[in-house]
Amino acid sequence: MRQKVLAGALVGLFSFSAVTCIAQLPSDTTTRIVAANQRIPKIRKGDVDLFVSTHDGEPVPYADIKVEQIESSFLFGCAALSVTKHKDVSAEKSYLDQFSKIFNFATVLTYWQDLSPTPDKDDLTLLTAQVRSLRERNITIKGHPLFLAGAAPSWAGQDPELARSRTEARINKLTKLFANQITVWDVVGDSTSAAGARTGLGAWAKKAGVEKLTSDCFKWAKTSTPNGTMLYNDYNLDDAFVNLIKGLQRSKTPPDVLGLEAHMVGSEWDWTKLQSTVDRFASLKIPLHFSEITVLSGSPKANADGKWPTTKEGEALQADYVEDMYTIMFSQPSVTGIAWWNFVDGDWDRIPNGLLRSDLSPKPAYDRLNRLINEKWKTNMELTGTSYGTAGFKGFGGKYRVTVNSPYGYKTEERILTAGKHNQWIISVP
Repeated sequence: MRQKVLAGALVGLFSFSAVTCIAQLPSDTTTRIVAANQRIPKIRKGDVDLFVSTHDGEPVPYADIKVEQIESSFLFGCAALSVTKHKDVSAEKSYLDQFSKIFNFATVLTYWQDLSPTPDKDDLTLLTAQVRSLRERNITIKGHPLFLAGAAPSWAGQDPELARSRTEARINKLTKLFANQITVWDVVGDSTSAAGARTGLGAWAKKAGVEKLTSDCFKWAKTSTPNGTMLYNDYNLDDAFVNLIKGLQRSKTPPDVLGLEAHMVGSEWDWTKLQSTVDRFASLKIPLHFSEITVLSGSPKANADGKWPTTKEGEALQADYVEDMYTIMFSQPSVTGIAWWNFVDGDWDRIPNGLLRSDLSPKPAYDRLNRLINEKWKTNMELTGTSYGTAGFKGFGGKYRVTVNSPYGYKTEERILTAGKHNQWIISVP
């Protein structure tokens, strides 16, 4: 995400440059969706051979078996910018209930100027509360970001060496403070354009070069949190991004995941652009996240009075586009996560890009994603074992609860299904 401090200016830029909204879906939509739906089970499902036995290893015949998927291995995420900020308890509960119903992954903000308003004191109150609230819902959390050149506090000055040492200290401190709580980090954001920032971080980028700067940040983050998942995130999806990652691979400091931003404010991607973007970055052999997705549900620009409302027509078009876009993204083997930006209209400036309206009521796009994530792309079924105690099925990757009921006893256990693999589960009863 480009610097938070420029969000308002960017909205203005988008407003003047955008001339069309989603008038209709791309002409090749039907063909693309048919192909995507054919790919999805091949890459997102795995086979399971299940054997129900006694503790002595004897088969339990004709057992009743209930299979419930309780977690997806794919990260369906969203920026959770207003979590814990609702003054009304019922509003906060509504926000969290709707968020956790479809998302297992959340982005929280860790901008330097917000967490360190003065040089001698950090303010982690909001971040700590947000992390606690999301973890109570069993949601994986990503901190965004550790380095962003335009997000330096005013007190940090212009000295590049001080910027470097302070960034190292900040990375070490935050990753250790939130170890096992924030397990995914946007370590570096937008370093391809970092040298243009008028901050000490920008001066460091100019002096050291963006590849050295980015490499240093990943070394520090991986040393501090060896088991964390570390991303490089950028909105410039061009050769500079690709060449930067190739350089990091040569220096043996590559990211674990590449974050691809897709803020489609007034100019939605056609499917050729989406596929070519995936192909370009998949060639780097690093898993991909579409880390920040924006699609409007209103006019492509704000009204003359500065307001930017969602509209009924815009919501219908947003829903159609989002359903197809997610289907195509989910069908790509290299993509392991998709994160929306942002959950509620108005959470990020005025843009009507939420899945919920400002009153927390769900838009059609929310309902479409709920159907995809919790129905179409989730496996729940009831089986009856054979006389040999066996059963089998195909399911989407993730965590499952398996309940067996038989004359020999009743048993419930959890198992992991790995997509693309042949999984063997043995359940012993009682």
